[in-house]
Amino acid sequence: MSEEGKVETTGHQWDDNEGYPLKEFNNPLPRWWLYSFYATIVWSVVYWVFYPTWPMVTDYTRGLLGWSMHSQLAEELAEAEVLQKPFNDRLEKMSLVDITRDPQMLQYAISGGKSIFGDNCAPCHGSGGTGSRAGGFPVLVDDDWLISGTIEGIEDTIKNGHTALMPAHQADFGGAFKTNQVDDLVQYVLSLGGKPVNKEAQARGSELFKGEAGCVACHGDSGKGSAKDTTGGQPVEKSIGAPNLADGIWLYGGDEKSVRLSIAKGRSGLMPAWNAGTEGVNRKLSPLAIKQVAVYVHSLGGGQ
Repeated sequence: MSEEGKVETTGHQWDDNEGYPLKEFNNPLPRWWLYSFYATIVWSVVYWVFYPTWPMVTDYTRGLLGWSMHSQLAEELAEAEVLQKPFNDRLEKMSLVDITRDPQMLQYAISGGKSIFGDNCAPCHGSGGTGSRAGGFPVLVDDDWLISGTIEGIEDTIKNGHTALMPAHQADFGGAFKTNQVDDLVQYVLSLGGKPVNKEAQARGSELFKGEAGCVACHGDSGKGSAKDTTGGQPVEKSIGAPNLADGIWLYGGDEKSVRLSIAKGRSGLMPAWNAGTEGVNRKLSPLAIKQVAVYVHSLGGGQ
């Protein structure tokens, strides 16, 4: 008998072309592999008994140990809260200015504020406060503020929110002006930012801006916005939140098409109130959380 005939096979044989059949050899798996496989089966049975394993219709098996990821997370959060309590108690008692003067507490407030900002504010203002022109959400990292860029002003805006309305001026969209008058206003607004414009249209637009259109009531006599300008010698009410039209920073875009759209159709914006207990909104942050967010936003580089 040949050496090949002595090899153990499973008895399974394929074709026998030209006297060379294909046979299936019986090569057992190594013992260490089999033992490892059996060990995993034993381990799975032990895991099923002691840990949450099997999903059911409305719940899951709890296991003899009663452990779960939810309970572990709750324990870890409770431990973290105990460790943070001395810092939080101290932070609650400090004024915003005092926090900025204490390097340790400033860093602690910024770290906490960054996390809270990421969970609640980033969907609109972007990660790191970079804003969104498409959605009309202001950039928080520059020094152009619609209301106030002081740390106290930032905290007040977060607490109470802000509603902004730029009314439509073109008659087609509910305004009172003709298309050519809107075109004149566009030329004047563009000129405030130093862009080349039609001089005759600019002059007509200037008269409308300061007169019949009533733009100065919100944007000020020089178009520098409610945070900086005056009208009739009196400061514009900052809470209006009218943007500065004389710089190169634009919320919805500073090209001619975007400016015309803003004037013709108007714009509206809403910054929700985050103060706990504020009626009519489903967003709530504790006073401590608001303080931390205010410190974080102020630290982004645009705070005044």
